[in-house]
Amino acid sequence: MRKLILFGDSNTYGFDPRGFATGRYPAEARWATIVSNALSESYQVVEDGMNGRQLPDVRGGYFTSMLSGLSEEDTVVMMLGTNDILLTYMPDAKKTAEKMERILKYVKENFKVRFIMIAPPYIEADDPDLMRYREASIEMNQMFLKLAEQYGVKAIDAAVWNIPMTYDGVHFTMDGQRAFAEKFLEERI
Repeated sequence: MRKLILFGDSNTYGFDPRGFATGRYPAEARWATIVSNALSESYQVVEDGMNGRQLPDVRGGYFTSMLSGLSEEDTVVMMLGTNDILLTYMPDAKKTAEKMERILKYVKENFKVRFIMIAPPYIEADDPDLMRYREASIEMNQMFLKLAEQYGVKAIDAAVWNIPMTYDGVHFTMDGQRAFAEKFLEERI
């Protein structure tokens, strides 16, 4: 059966920021599990979300070995970039986009797998001290979408979905998890 790998960060993991550091929403409320259940007759879905995950290095490691085992029948959906912006004092959308470009080029040149890039929802921020993160996430998404077009990769702009976020402006609410799954499934990957 074809594989569908959902490769992402804490939102793909289903992180619930209301609890302790590793808390998750119930499986039935996580977007990746909802997608897995909906597509179970067409795909073997692998939910590969991890808290804090940033764009991977393409010089080996987990990302490369994951791709190596896939064929042109398989699909990898990657939604990353938020932590590359968020986990720094001075977010740099250009550096993050350069990482994404290395990934897209690497995948295009070395693998036959179908690759879909999701530009994540924008970071929400009301505090003037945090606005630089929101602005960088908007700039990053615009750059991601241009890169996907340049490399002939299917791109999804999740920022236009208006996903409900929790108090931290980064993680999806439980309703946001469901809304994200519904929007993703409408994409007809």
